[in-house]
Amino acid sequence: MARIKLIVTGDMEKLALHESLRRIFPMTRDGEAVTWERPRKTQCTTSYMLPRQSIAPSPVMSTLARTMLDEAGIVPWRPGAADLVVVIEDLELGNLGHEDVVVRHFKAAVEHLLTDFETQTQARYRDRLQTRCSFHLFNSMVESYLFGDPDALRTAGVLPGREPRTLDRDVEKFETDDPLWLPTCMTENARHLAAGRDWWRHERHPKRYLEHLTDHHYDEIEHGVPALRALRWNSVGRIRTHVRVVRCLFEDVADWFGVPNPIEPGECHEKLFPPRSVDRTMLLLRNC
Repeated sequence: MARIKLIVTGDMEKLALHESLRRIFPMTRDGEAVTWERPRKTQCTTSYMLPRQSIAPSPVMSTLARTMLDEAGIVPWRPGAADLVVVIEDLELGNLGHEDVVVRHFKAAVEHLLTDFETQTQARYRDRLQTRCSFHLFNSMVESYLFGDPDALRTAGVLPGREPRTLDRDVEKFETDDPLWLPTCMTENARHLAAGRDWWRHERHPKRYLEHLTDHHYDEIEHGVPALRALRWNSVGRIRTHVRVVRCLFEDVADWFGVPNPIEPGECHEKLFPPRSVDRTMLLLRNC
């Protein structure tokens, strides 16, 4: 039996993401049954703007990297580890448009952990990283993708007739100009600016807008979990030039299964799933 282990940073993903993904992928791989285990949750690493320059990995980023190595049976080396380990982190508002920065910080954390081992041992671990481990992002967070499926929004508690107003059809470019919510956005933007977070744009926060659309009845566990479980990813990714970030996740997992991408094939973010022409032996992980 082959095992897939997701590592996530949110409760909604911990309870529902594995069920959401396994619905659209095969039940077997090379004739072997595939089990999607319940995801393992760790602390968010992107709740603030990550430094653009290279620095030592933060403690939370190091923990995220170590969790991946643990689930892949690398640190410590152990039998019975997962056959595919996928780390999925939210980009969050502070890192919008800087996917490369988040990837660089995570890979630096992995590299730092590997320096604890001798060269020969490192080579063995690197081989396992390249075949079993991936790092992906949600842009800007998992709630973004609910806006690509009207049924998911209904499950999340948005009432019929209360349609969201967004400026772009690509949910990874989520932003609203809803006049009923913009006054709140102005207040929140000013509050964050005063606290030194000049990158905060409340009108680009899908979770907060979802709360507004449900009159603050939206609950991540009660409403978000069933919405994510039933999310129609084909609806989210039906346009080839949209969702370039999350499409990489589907390309990567489909590649592991040896099947075509189950959502519409299209453009991928080059830092999260480079073109097939790129030599994969030059990558640290499966996808980056």
